[in-house]
Amino acid sequence: MQKILGKSCGLDVHKETIEACVLISSNRDEPEVIRESFTTMRGDLLRLRKWLTGLGCMNVAMESTGVYWRPVYEVLEDVKGINLCLANARHMKNLPGRKTDVKDAEWIAQLYMCGLLDKSYVPEKGIRDLREITRFYSKIVQERVRQLNRIEKFLQTHGFKLSSVLSSIDGVSSRRILEKLCEEGEVSASDLRSCLARGVHKTADEIAYAIVGKLSPISRALLRLLLDTLRSHDASLEDILREMRVASAPYGSMIELLTTIPGISSLSATYIIAEIGVDLSTFANSSKLVSWAGLSPSNEESAGVIKSKKITKGNNYVKTVLCQCAWSAVYARNTRSSNWYWRNVKRLGQKKAIIAVSRKLLCYIYCMLNTGEVYDRSRDVADTERYHAFKLESAKNIVSASEKNTIDLPMTES
Repeated sequence: MQKILGKSCGLDVHKETIEACVLISSNRDEPEVIRESFTTMRGDLLRLRKWLTGLGCMNVAMESTGVYWRPVYEVLEDVKGINLCLANARHMKNLPGRKTDVKDAEWIAQLYMCGLLDKSYVPEKGIRDLREITRFYSKIVQERVRQLNRIEKFLQTHGFKLSSVLSSIDGVSSRRILEKLCEEGEVSASDLRSCLARGVHKTADEIAYAIVGKLSPISRALLRLLLDTLRSHDASLEDILREMRVASAPYGSMIELLTTIPGISSLSATYIIAEIGVDLSTFANSSKLVSWAGLSPSNEESAGVIKSKKITKGNNYVKTVLCQCAWSAVYARNTRSSNWYWRNVKRLGQKKAIIAVSRKLLCYIYCMLNTGEVYDRSRDVADTERYHAFKLESAKNIVSASEKNTIDLPMTES
């Protein structure tokens, strides 16, 4: 392999150890090899940085293994003039050559010296901190949903059909009823009327009929623990939201810019900024960003036969939030996204159509973050006019087709 760099370092990062290998190119066929082992403790990471600067090696490559690469990356990125490459492990595995656990670091250094490694996208430190908070927020939301499911399972086990008469067991009325169950083990008709909030569709007698029963002291204690855990999740979400606002404050203008797109709320925009960042110069065009997010269809074709067109693997966090925004966008009236969806949903199906809308939203986001322009609503008006013309023409075609298929039957005497 032709050598491009004079010096390169490969880091094989594990949970507790780091194997480092520096290759120094010379006039000989084989480069000089210098090896060293470090632990992942903070003091040894600083020693690794000093060792690299002492050798004058400013080209460092490592695998993106779990979260173990992050402390190493953050220690080394402060070095002036360093060129860090966080390589995709799957990409390295597909490169031809021998790769063993013993010579991982040397193989990484050799690939980087020959310019065969592509850098993974690593946003700036502020975006990484914001990403950590938003991902933690999504995990707590998932835990809260699981806790609600546990409460529902508990109620069904003891014969309380609260979810059959109320729209949610997380509402104001449901919370009051559950608190009364914790205190007394049962809810009388008179107590139930004081628990119900305004706007409940079912009558007090119907709800009382669905929750007839009595809890034992042990069951009451268990329900109390379930409710306390749910309240703990609620408090945690409020604290995380507060920290999220602080972390996202430097990117407030970009978040506000994205909220002009129909279907994207302030929280969704914060999620998106936390995943893709604000500097998209790493991506040559919107297609590259869409592929990185895992929203582009795969191209598996052999001998003229298409084997699969499933979307590729990518960033599941941004993919999830964009699909949620797409569902919100398609139910907004008179927008490009909703018009396109309802025009093509029968042909593609719901899943493919919503993925296509998510892809469109990400293309809008890429252009807006690069140019700083606000979402143009005037194009929605023009597209809506074309959409209504399309529906009118389709209706005329259906009527004309039905008239052609009409058969005049002869009149018969009764």
